[in-house]
Amino acid sequence: LDLLSRSEILTRDQQPAFVHPLVRDAVYDELPAAERALQHERAARVLRERGATPEQVAVHLLRAPCRGSADTVALLRSAAATAVSRGASDAASALLRRALEEPVAAPERPGVLVELGRVETHVDGPSGVAHLTAAYAALQDPRERALLAMDIARTHVFVSPPGVATSFARAAVDALPDDLDDERQGLVALQRVTGYMHALPPDSYRAGPPPEVSGDGDGARMLAATLSYELLLEGRDREGAVRLARFSLEGDRLLEVDNGLLWIVAANVLLLADDDLGDFWDRALARAHATGGLFSALSVNLWRGFAQWRGGQLDDALQSLADAVEQQRVWGLSPVTSTYAAAFTLGVLTDRGDLDAAAASLDEARALPWVGEGGRLVREAAARLLLEQGRPAQALDLLAAPVDHPQVDNPVWAPWRGLTARALAGLGRVDEALALARDEVVSLRRWGAPTGLGPSLRLLGELRGDAGLPELREAVDVLDGTCAVLERARAQLALGRRAPVGDDEAVPLLQAALSTARACGASGAARDAVSALARRGVSAAAADDTTTGATSRVRRVAELAAHGLDVNAIAQRLFLTPGTVRSLLQSAQEPMP
Repeated sequence: LDLLSRSEILTRDQQPAFVHPLVRDAVYDELPAAERALQHERAARVLRERGATPEQVAVHLLRAPCRGSADTVALLRSAAATAVSRGASDAASALLRRALEEPVAAPERPGVLVELGRVETHVDGPSGVAHLTAAYAALQDPRERALLAMDIARTHVFVSPPGVATSFARAAVDALPDDLDDERQGLVALQRVTGYMHALPPDSYRAGPPPEVSGDGDGARMLAATLSYELLLEGRDREGAVRLARFSLEGDRLLEVDNGLLWIVAANVLLLADDDLGDFWDRALARAHATGGLFSALSVNLWRGFAQWRGGQLDDALQSLADAVEQQRVWGLSPVTSTYAAAFTLGVLTDRGDLDAAAASLDEARALPWVGEGGRLVREAAARLLLEQGRPAQALDLLAAPVDHPQVDNPVWAPWRGLTARALAGLGRVDEALALARDEVVSLRRWGAPTGLGPSLRLLGELRGDAGLPELREAVDVLDGTCAVLERARAQLALGRRAPVGDDEAVPLLQAALSTARACGASGAARDAVSALARRGVSAAAADDTTTGATSRVRRVAELAAHGLDVNAIAQRLFLTPGTVRSLLQSAQEPMP
């Protein structure tokens, strides 16, 4: 040891270690592969004899020869369970894959496949659904099969072609015995929501009378989430939709059994109904971090990004959506469901007034299949960009093109009427535009959520010209006190523009709109406010002198770095790549404009 220390190969500490990992790796790699495996096996045996923990022993068993040992399988499963409890899903997956290679005795194999598949659904969707499907074929117990079928169906929807998840859920429902009512509700919920998301013929997933929620089990809460979403899509019974969504999310029970589908559905209903979600996104993300749930984390980032966009937090929204896109690639999300992030990102960039970046984002989105609900969202976001670019004819053609998705009646989630009205007005077809705009206002009054009604009133008021002042004033009043601060600024801008010359209210309205637009990072709206103020003889600073602060993601990364975490530790904590963390740290150090 002294000789090796003097040669600067080992340290001089009481417990010697290699001076540098490169030296360690060089020595390790010089050993023949077979000899290395035998030495790892020996190290595992010594550690086990001395009472080491399963995870300490498992480090060596991962590299030891496969012997068909039941003890080795048991130890690897125990170490994997510990890894899961610590949120280390990647480590648990590696341990369970090694257990399967041992190999596992036939009676235990389905159990190991279930454990592995469920862990993999957190970090590697395609592998997870393959292992869960193999376990499903081998299991005999009806309840175990039903619970596993839910995991498989909710993973299929994100990694498999349209229709696979729905047909699997339907077959699982048909195979259930009559006494498993709660499990049936859960599978029916998945059958209905996946069929809608993938734009299947309605009679293939919604045949017969609507199901009823029975009891308060996990399956009942899943069904409540789906039914609340169906009420949202129909644009009726907002109170009933909120009641069902609240029940489904009560006590965060769905966070325990669903990795990011139906609790997202229920949260979106509450968001679009203007019901307070409180700190739900923080709780959901904390749960994802605690369990190592990459898919849950990307779901939170995607839909929190959507919520931030609606709330006018454009920079934070872009960062959340960028995190979600990065995590989608790692997890293995299918192109069909990648369209949600593409649509939201396109919308945020358009709201920022960065039309060049939005056009580039649209070019990227064209490589995705515009099918299902995600495809509809991209199509609507693209039409909005075309309208902002002054291309109403192209926007109208896009909105009028045949689609494979059933028409959504509620404009709060599918604003096709308002977009079409803007395109028609841009082409001089004002009467047709007014009819659609009025129809949209009627629908949104029926739904009753102020953040949806306000923008629709603004559009109607703008289309009516000087006669539209009542609608514009109502839009400002309706949006007052809501989270939709950017939409309120747009309404103030529209009202300030239309107010008669000499109106004392006009300039304060325009100044308030300018201040909000700048705070949100909406440079296009800010420029419009500056121009409107100039027409009234009021000077304002250039609209693009917007002062913005660091995003919440940058602040979080900087905070973790200040607590001593290195780049890799921060990346693991936040489910990001080290390169992304370095970029965020660099932006945190740069002076703000």
